[in-house]
Amino acid sequence: MRRANRAEEAAVVIRCRYSRTAARLRLRRPSPRPQSNLDPMSSPWATARVAALFSPDGMLRQSALAFAGSMALSIGGFIFHATASRELGVGAYGTLYALLSLVTLVLLPGALMTPVISRFAAEFMALHDERHLRGLTLDLARLCALAFCVYVIGALLFAWPASAYLRVPVWGLPVVGVVAACAFASAVLRAIAQGTQSFGSYAFSATAEGAMKVVALVVFVLLGWGLLGGALGFFIGIACGLVAIAWWLVRRYANASTERVRYDWRRIAISGAGAGAMIVATTCIGSVDVVLVKHFFPAGDAGLYAAAALGGKVLLYFVGFIPLVMLPRITDSHVRGRRTGGALAESFILLLALAAGALAVVWLFSRLLLHALVGGGFDGALPLLVPYASAMLLLAVTNLLASYGVATHRLAFAPPLLAGTFGTLAAIGIAHPSVRAVAYTLLIGNAVTCALVSAALTVQGLRKAADEAP
Repeated sequence: MRRANRAEEAAVVIRCRYSRTAARLRLRRPSPRPQSNLDPMSSPWATARVAALFSPDGMLRQSALAFAGSMALSIGGFIFHATASRELGVGAYGTLYALLSLVTLVLLPGALMTPVISRFAAEFMALHDERHLRGLTLDLARLCALAFCVYVIGALLFAWPASAYLRVPVWGLPVVGVVAACAFASAVLRAIAQGTQSFGSYAFSATAEGAMKVVALVVFVLLGWGLLGGALGFFIGIACGLVAIAWWLVRRYANASTERVRYDWRRIAISGAGAGAMIVATTCIGSVDVVLVKHFFPAGDAGLYAAAALGGKVLLYFVGFIPLVMLPRITDSHVRGRRTGGALAESFILLLALAAGALAVVWLFSRLLLHALVGGGFDGALPLLVPYASAMLLLAVTNLLASYGVATHRLAFAPPLLAGTFGTLAAIGIAHPSVRAVAYTLLIGNAVTCALVSAALTVQGLRKAADEAP
């Protein structure tokens, strides 16, 4: 859609990219940016931009809510792992971490759907279409029920071979299936809150999950349930977060009428390809490496690598909320024909500032951080902590760029992202002389992948600008 060069009312057709539903809205198009020699911050455009940041539904307020929820979930996760590592010891904690990493891997289908669902909800929200939002919610509830059956049955079928490969108890796989089913439902339903920019409800669900995860673990530790208690504590936290977001959805759409959503599966497949590439990459990096280390190295080395992975992911927890807020905002602007570069710049600057601060903390206080997370028995993980955290910083930048590509339907980043991800994991699988070498391989691979994704998006953006030029 070409931008109009006059400030007049125009009829803009907003078509949902994933649905055949369309509506005609009367929107006032923004005026062109004033060209003057005055200070840019004195221009009406800049004043409105700053005011929008601090508005009740602006970037800063929504970021604060998303950050609060993400940090509550992250702090709960840190306390959970710190308690579990101290109570279980190096070997048993490595087993628990491998099981939880397996949960992350089998959640890949749900993770693939989350950005697509968020875009669904964001575009229906732009249309103020409560009926289709209720229809979407009901469809997703049915999908979650089906997914529960698939996860549990699949876990029972593959319990013996998977437990032998990972060297974990056979009962751990059914537990993984149940936990993954609940986590799938929670992620899918939270995507609706994300797309409708209801970050207060999102934060409430995340906080409930983080808090109850810790409470349940403490109870099971006092009962002396060991590894099983750690797995069950994690499950209870996930279940409480699911109940919280489901309760909000019931309250919000209980009185709305239902309109059946007619899905355009071809559009979903095309747009979902970019989202799929992003989720595959961010899921595999930080999870598959842990599973590979658990397979190739003794339990002690795997436990040290798991501790380094936990500490290095501190950085992701500080900045993980930024793409969460950016995606629905850029989606809304994109379908209305507005500029999206400003929101990307805001998000990128915020991410770099927070990530640089977190990386500095990890570098300066690595021993203190490691002791706070897993105790003094994991000092062997200190040489791994900074390279792993640096790899996570690069992963965060890559994820932000990929989220922007998904929101603006620029999917050229997908092939280099997948190539870089699988190339990194293949390098780890082929050459792994030590766990330290694995950490540095992860760092170099993430740097190459980030550069490739950035180049692909830049080239596609320049081509699009050239095509739209008069």
